[in-house]
Amino acid sequence: MLKKIISVVMVLSLVLALAACGGGAATTAPAQTTKAADETTTEAGSDETTAPTEDMSVGAVIMNTSGEWFAEVIAGMEKAGRDLGVKVQIVSSENDVAVEADNMDAFIAQKADAIAMGPISADGSVAAFDRAFDAGIPVVSWNTTCNSDNLKYFVGVDNRDLGKKTGEYMTDFVTENYPDGVKIALLISNRYEAGIQRTEGFKEGIQALVDSGVIEIVTEVEAEFKEDGLDATDRILTGFPETELIWAWNQTSMEGAVAALAGKEGIKVMGTDMAISFAKAMLETDSVLQAVTTQQPFEIGYTAIKNAVEVAKTGAADEEVLVPLQTYTMDDPAALQKYIDDRADLKIN
Repeated sequence: MLKKIISVVMVLSLVLALAACGGGAATTAPAQTTKAADETTTEAGSDETTAPTEDMSVGAVIMNTSGEWFAEVIAGMEKAGRDLGVKVQIVSSENDVAVEADNMDAFIAQKADAIAMGPISADGSVAAFDRAFDAGIPVVSWNTTCNSDNLKYFVGVDNRDLGKKTGEYMTDFVTENYPDGVKIALLISNRYEAGIQRTEGFKEGIQALVDSGVIEIVTEVEAEFKEDGLDATDRILTGFPETELIWAWNQTSMEGAVAALAGKEGIKVMGTDMAISFAKAMLETDSVLQAVTTQQPFEIGYTAIKNAVEVAKTGAADEEVLVPLQTYTMDDPAALQKYIDDRADLKIN
């Protein structure tokens, strides 16, 4: 059972900080035998459809609906509903476990056929999750999990790998551009398991150059939201003016770092979770933002609904789906422009 593994290797993803992002004390599911989401989802803009499932209703419980990351999740969920011919009702818990419980109870009362839930709290969300399970409603956890013995299905990412891929890119970047070595600073979060795992993965990605003395980590500063990242970066520049690279664990702290470095030269930022504004910035030749490794929230949302429908119809689905990650860099402007173009119609709250 997935819970047994979760007790050994906990993972999350905040979220706004978390999820994407960064906010919510939940835990993402651990890696095990998985099926990549690109084998099971319909890509954005695809015309592929599945025969309609008459009168089937799926509830989707989201931590919050603000920001670009959740806008993509919602777009994926809505697309899955259209493709599968099911009604998808999306509700926000506003990062409040009590609101989340009310949302779950409402779907139980409505006798939803399935629920796709992004738990806010590893422990605080368990009771609501279990009430749905006890009511006979299958629940697919997406992006985050909770410590329920009844949790079986998960759709999300490997947060350690999310950090490691940026670390691996930084290793190559430093080797090519800083032959005499470089001092770096990290924007981290020890509040969320996602932040811890991403930081551990990032450090693993740069470990060889740290061991050889080419990379020196001069400081690690807690930061979650944009204002945190801005303040932390200002303090880094004041206390460690020799810093030339900054890594950020989530989208919002990275926004702050980029804002703090506007107009400055000699320092680059790398981090986690892409945004349209980041892609546009990276197309500028003087951008401080060099590389971003990102989740694919559209695919997470799409697959969460798809698997919820599958469990409701057949009693089973892939127990864990890890959506592939992608790294965008200044070195590939075509990919950056495609990222922007693909999201031209994205509705962001």
